[in-house]
Amino acid sequence: MAGKRVSLASLAGSKVEAVPGASRPDLVHVHPNLVAPTPLNPRRAFDEAELVELGEDMRNGQLQPCVAVNKTAYLKLYPEHADRLPDTCRYVMAAGERRWRAAQQVGLDSLDLMLRHDLTENRVRFLAAVLSENVQRANFNPIEEADGLRAMLELHDGNQAAAARAMGKSKAWFNQRIGLLRLSDEMVQLVLKGELTAFRDMRRYAAMPRDEQYEAWKADQEQPRPMPSPAPRLEEPDKPTEAAYTAVYTPPAPAPASVPPSASAATDSTMLPTEQAPQPPSAVPAQAAEPAKRQPVLFPYDDGKFAAQLLTRKMPPDQLDLLTDLLIEQRSRKSV
Repeated sequence: MAGKRVSLASLAGSKVEAVPGASRPDLVHVHPNLVAPTPLNPRRAFDEAELVELGEDMRNGQLQPCVAVNKTAYLKLYPEHADRLPDTCRYVMAAGERRWRAAQQVGLDSLDLMLRHDLTENRVRFLAAVLSENVQRANFNPIEEADGLRAMLELHDGNQAAAARAMGKSKAWFNQRIGLLRLSDEMVQLVLKGELTAFRDMRRYAAMPRDEQYEAWKADQEQPRPMPSPAPRLEEPDKPTEAAYTAVYTPPAPAPASVPPSASAATDSTMLPTEQAPQPPSAVPAQAAEPAKRQPVLFPYDDGKFAAQLLTRKMPPDQLDLLTDLLIEQRSRKSV
């Protein structure tokens, strides 16, 4: 039987791969000794107890494979890493070093790898894959994150907007995090030891001269901890409650439909006794005649403490960080 005829016109719009199969990932199962993490991974801290726990879970099945590329293709991108990879290595990981370490920790014989051949197209694409998994983790060390972003910034010749686009992030997000590279060595150690954990405080100290940061931190530690202020009470008539401040607009209820004169007259004469006849409009209270409308509440510009409470609870974290930077910058200008 003759083969099915294919129209050449139908193939004209089809995507053609420069290297057939390069964009299709392959799932392989290899011994952990055949895999090595990329030296580009900024993460350095791993908890051994957590690795053992993860490794025992992986013994019953690895739910998420590591992402890797062939060593030969990797060294074409980064030939300077040849002496930093073991001779037994056949694959280099872009993501999943924690799973690889866990497999080694408990002595697993097999590791699931998803080979992504497309990641070796250029350095930007590979580095973005390395950083993307880390920045999505809530417990990623901010200093390690900043180090990784610095590598991406170098690939874009210091252009933060281009580096942010490569990460799929905004320039403000990128700027906030890479600014931590201005922290002094003493402040970096505080972050690594867990003595400085608030991201907002890290950015505040990073905006200071390096030789003043540690002294400012010590001075802050000597200050008494402020007691949390109580929320405004509902019975205070002179100040709206926090719940009153909202960006949601509630339209007034529609006015009731008018009753035809004939129907109104019939109702008055046949359905209602004389003693229960409705009062004239002038006798009806205004509150009953028209639904109460929610009045707009002005922002408390004259109460900085209450305004700060509103902002910290209602504003998204990234916008709150941006606002904090602007306030610090404005205060610095006024003090000069």
